[in-house]
Amino acid sequence: MPDLVRKLFLFVIVNIIRIIDAFILFFTAHKRPLVQGVRVERIKIPSRDRCRSIAALKYTPEGATGKLPVYLSWHASGFMLKRLGIDRHMHSLFCKELNTVVIDAAYRKSPEHKFPAAHQDAEDVLLWVIASMDQFDTSKIVLGGSSAGGNIALNMSVRFYPRIKGCFALYASTMLVVGQRRRAPNPNYKSGVVLSRLGYRLIGAAHFSTYEEYNDLRFNAINADTRMFPDYMLFACGDADSLYSDSKHLFEKVQSEGSKTQRAHTEFLTIPNEAHEFNNIPRHPDSYVARDKLYAAAIDMIRAAQAS
Repeated sequence: MPDLVRKLFLFVIVNIIRIIDAFILFFTAHKRPLVQGVRVERIKIPSRDRCRSIAALKYTPEGATGKLPVYLSWHASGFMLKRLGIDRHMHSLFCKELNTVVIDAAYRKSPEHKFPAAHQDAEDVLLWVIASMDQFDTSKIVLGGSSAGGNIALNMSVRFYPRIKGCFALYASTMLVVGQRRRAPNPNYKSGVVLSRLGYRLIGAAHFSTYEEYNDLRFNAINADTRMFPDYMLFACGDADSLYSDSKHLFEKVQSEGSKTQRAHTEFLTIPNEAHEFNNIPRHPDSYVARDKLYAAAIDMIRAAQAS
């Protein structure tokens, strides 16, 4: 397929998926209610590129005074979908329960902006947070993310070691395997979606320019030096999610190669009978219960990391 035709094909397919995704998120917004007692504002964060900023949502507890810790997060997207704000329920809950500032940061998407654009934006946002000592308690920074956002959070945790206190990786991609089908241990699920082999191929085609980029450490947290990860981490994934083994393998690596502190404070949470993104589009009553348990576990980890 000629390069121009291939690019046009990817652009059309990805934008069709974006439109469908936007409709789904619009009609399911009631499943992700904003927790009361939190102020939300849209902010712009400077980027490395002249005249370009990075959009973000800043959650602040109402009535908060003084400099608060920061939880910085990146949303799920397959590196393609424009979904800033999809985690508003989780983020507003974290903000209120932890009395912390939550920053939900956007990042550039493919195929318009290929690798490493998304990771560069994440670096710029984190550098801005670290430099904002007049606004935040920058000694207590915890990162988090879902799926592609979890990949970014893990990479930034290593990239900015030892500034990062903890990391919450929710159904994160931790390794790229070209041509190999990922299988979930459980074929049955109550909520969420199952990522297909075709979906993985589309993500790869849209996001990477060369096959060599698949091996980049930024997409393969499993190959990172374990000592560079934070002492506090929570990996979580549904057992009907094809990314389950990604999280499990990295957790096992930390337990086998990590420091005594890392092993003591790194946990893996299996969510039974749930698939990818079950928490954002729950369809079954049990999925709401599972979501509450997941968020409670994340809050416990973040609180412990901030107190360390």
